[in-house]
Amino acid sequence: MSILITLEGGDGSGKSTQSRLLSTALLGRGYNVTSLREPGGTNLGENLREILNDGQRHHAGLTDMSQLYLFLAARAQLVAERISPVLIEPNNVIICDRYIDSTVAYQGYGFGFDINFIKQANSNAIGDFVPNLTILIDCPIETSIARTISRTGKVSRFETKPNDFHQRVRNGFIELANENHDRWKIVDGTLDEKTLSKQILSLALEVIKGSDTNLQ
Repeated sequence: MSILITLEGGDGSGKSTQSRLLSTALLGRGYNVTSLREPGGTNLGENLREILNDGQRHHAGLTDMSQLYLFLAARAQLVAERISPVLIEPNNVIICDRYIDSTVAYQGYGFGFDINFIKQANSNAIGDFVPNLTILIDCPIETSIARTISRTGKVSRFETKPNDFHQRVRNGFIELANENHDRWKIVDGTLDEKTLSKQILSLALEVIKGSDTNLQ
């Protein structure tokens, strides 16, 4: 058996940094680790990522519904090319920066598309490859937005949205986590990077060592 761990949260929550730190920590402990991000991880996914981020507004006319289907297309390709071949082999760990729940939070809670429709579309895209553990890095939206602008000096298509949009997304993540305490764990994104990384590593090791695997 292999393990799929996803990290979720708003832009600027620190999930990309923590995904890298978790992968590095597990590699240092001898685990077979594959690091992925969404959208991305495949040629198609990286091309779609450029369109979806679109900081230069080259695709300003892209509709919200079109964005939803582009995310799903990138995800289906990622599962086909990178996730399923790894998870069907034993004793692997995949760390994925964003996955199915980002689409529910952003397109569902943020943009207002039907939640059940998105969940079914996600199910069609990923098949049986549901995360064993999803870690939500939660922090106030003002903190997330300030971090993003400070880090990049620019904003993406989603970061230009008003604060109430980002608050709906944050609330959506929290609601999803509260629906499934077995899969989800919430950590405090305002903690310093080192403390947060230790908490996330502990959560990951608990799931890995508790699984029916030869990973440990």
